[in-house]
Amino acid sequence: MTDPTEPLAKRSFFALSLRETLFLGAALGIFIPALVLAFFQVNSKLESEVEIRVRAPMQQQAGVLSRSLGMAIWNVDQRAAAELVDSVMHNPDVVRVEVTDEFKQTFAVQEKPVPSTGELLTESREVVHDGAHVGHLEVVLTTARIQRELWADLVKMAVALVAQVGISIGIIWLLFDRRMVRPLKKLQAAAQRLARGELDEPLRWTRQDEMGSLAQGLEAMRGDLLVLIKEREQKNLALQEELAERKRMESALGISQAKFEAIFNASPVAMTVSLMAEQVVLVDVNAAWTNLFGCERDDVLGTVNSTKAYWKNVEDRFAVSAAIRKSGSVNRLKIPMLRGREAVPMLCEVSGSKVSTGNESLLILAYDDITAQYQSEQEILQLNATLEQRVEERTQELTNTLNQLTAAQAELVRSEKMSALGALVAGIAHELNTPIGNSLTVASTLQDHGIAFAAEMSKGLTRSKLDEFVQSSQQGTNILMRSLHHAAELVSSFKQVAVDQTSVNRRVFRLKETLNEILLTLGPTLRKTSHSVECVVHEDISLDSYPGPLGQIVTNLINNALLHAFEGRQHGVISIAAQLTQPGWVEITVADNGIGIPAAHLDKVFDPFFTTKLGKGGSGLGLNIVYNLANTSLGGRIQVSSEPGMGARFTLALPLRVA
Repeated sequence: MTDPTEPLAKRSFFALSLRETLFLGAALGIFIPALVLAFFQVNSKLESEVEIRVRAPMQQQAGVLSRSLGMAIWNVDQRAAAELVDSVMHNPDVVRVEVTDEFKQTFAVQEKPVPSTGELLTESREVVHDGAHVGHLEVVLTTARIQRELWADLVKMAVALVAQVGISIGIIWLLFDRRMVRPLKKLQAAAQRLARGELDEPLRWTRQDEMGSLAQGLEAMRGDLLVLIKEREQKNLALQEELAERKRMESALGISQAKFEAIFNASPVAMTVSLMAEQVVLVDVNAAWTNLFGCERDDVLGTVNSTKAYWKNVEDRFAVSAAIRKSGSVNRLKIPMLRGREAVPMLCEVSGSKVSTGNESLLILAYDDITAQYQSEQEILQLNATLEQRVEERTQELTNTLNQLTAAQAELVRSEKMSALGALVAGIAHELNTPIGNSLTVASTLQDHGIAFAAEMSKGLTRSKLDEFVQSSQQGTNILMRSLHHAAELVSSFKQVAVDQTSVNRRVFRLKETLNEILLTLGPTLRKTSHSVECVVHEDISLDSYPGPLGQIVTNLINNALLHAFEGRQHGVISIAAQLTQPGWVEITVADNGIGIPAAHLDKVFDPFFTTKLGKGGSGLGLNIVYNLANTSLGGRIQVSSEPGMGARFTLALPLRVA
């Protein structure tokens, strides 16, 4: 900003452009030395001309006149003296001549008007006659004429000087304009384009002088800026894509977590989630658990070992935790528990597994109240033991007992469903453990890489570091996406199976997809054995029926085969096949290559409470439930065939559209 107290001349000088400053300097550099030189030349010439053309002639004339006037003064001849003085006055430079006698009296005098310019010079002589002093002569001269002539010459010289300076300035102006001003303007325009970010137009320059070097520097800077800006845009694009991908992954992870929480909270099976560290800290329970144990959720969350009060024997709780720490899971352990503040005893089946999420390990337990089922089983055992002795005398009691057994059967069916669903949820947790754990590990690694990358950027990023970061981010993203897709597929399959098994909803479904989803839920159970399941079903078979009962039928048949068919055998195979037999019907076969069913048992396999594994995992209700569901809910029929040592085959005929 201009200082208002700064002199105007100084401000005006600094306001000049470079071209004007250069031209002003060149003009002054030529004009001032010429003026100084001309001044000294004029003064020197003036002195020389005055000396040659005025002083020297007048000295001669004054000497001649003084000698001539001696006779005239001696003879007192004023006329002769006047003629002599008049002859001197013809000189244009003489303005006054005065002759005095020895008494200082004017003897003769003539004068002219004195010019306003010029310098007056006086020349004096003593007039002598025969050696005697007879008078005095004084001649006054002016340099006006000489000065006028010199001034005329000076004007001519000034005109020539101005012409010379003008021509010089014109030549310099032309050279400056061609060699400096125009190139500078071109460079200025190029610099302004660079400042505006217009880097696509190259700066073309062929000169090899200083301007060419400057232009080459600007062109190199333009190229470097273009490369840097492109690299920055690529980095920004890569970072934006990475950020968007991370947001998508976080969203997918949040959706998976939300689905898991929804399944957890909506599950009818009592479940708890605890953090496994040096101490077991309870982090969540579902509504089914609070209903089962008769307590409030907020009273137990975040507490250490808060659920041990509900275990009748604390040693059982420690045994379950130790078993899960060692093997990773437990399944259907019968544990005596206590309900509510009144400590009402009950018997629960406890299943659970350990899930690793990053650096944390979570303990998930599912509780199923089997008190009524256990009591019914005990009563059944007691009745079977004394049935033959009490048939005749307790017929009426048997009728009542049969009614109780019917109710117990319904309760057992419900319990079986709940137990299966509990196992399903435990299986979900087990199956989701790997993809979610991998996702969290990769996500934390990407976060660490992001922090390291930010630190590298603050120190000065290199190309190799950027390539390494991009490569590791791409690899991590690929692993994370595969894990999340796998988790999403698992959740989708488990969700559909859970909905089907907990509700009797009719819908149109593809048989192969439903069977695959059922087999997926049985994956944890199958992997604990050395046996396998093969499913060969055509893609185009669709049913308008109830997938829930169908899934329970297939599940019970597979569990029945695992429990009975492969006793004493390894690597058994269960085969599932389906084909269209007649219009509107499909035939589903579940066969195994196990030990088969004895002929004496073939007619009893569908009877309630018939089992050869009573007390060893068999309830005698699995195939009875299969028979009832096939003939009632699904409107079909089921048959069994077997040969000892050749395995068993269950054939289920179902209508494609249930009535």
